[in-house]
Amino acid sequence: MTDKIEAKDVEVVKDVEVKKAPAKKPVAKKAPAKKPVAKKAPARKPAAKKAKAKKPVEKGVAEKVADVEKVVVKKVEEVEKVVVEKAKTMADRLEDSPIAVPFRVINKTFLASVGLLTVVQKEFDKKFSEFDKKFDKYAKDGEKVVDQWEDKVEDLRKDVEKKVDEARDKVRDTFRKAA
Repeated sequence: MTDKIEAKDVEVVKDVEVKKAPAKKPVAKKAPAKKPVAKKAPARKPAAKKAKAKKPVEKGVAEKVADVEKVVVKKVEEVEKVVVEKAKTMADRLEDSPIAVPFRVINKTFLASVGLLTVVQKEFDKKFSEFDKKFDKYAKDGEKVVDQWEDKVEDLRKDVEKKVDEARDKVRDTFRKAA
């Protein structure tokens, strides 16, 4: 049996003869032997690769590289222009059209409302802090008033108890005298 092997880069054609291995003879059975202990192979350093020699640069190649760099720079500038154009705001895109006027008015109105909102927020914070101070003062005054009313009610309760006790004593004395 013959096979042909061709190398792609080389024009050499070789004929290789392939032979079949001879048939194995049956092996007689032997008594089981002890398994040998495997030895570890010593560690090896990887083989160093040879560096490829650089070819000297031809004079025409440098010019071609410069031309390619110029083309690349031009392409990059074109892409930058497209990116800048896409990054413009809606007002910038419509700056010269009649639609731009309402957009400018809307933009200014929005910015004015944000500014007004900040002023209102500051004023609200001032008024709230003033209210909080007054509320604390009124709460303290209210506690004083409640304490005063509790004292007055306590005094009234004591006076009523005293008068009830006096009236009870008079009734008991009257019943004792009558009995």
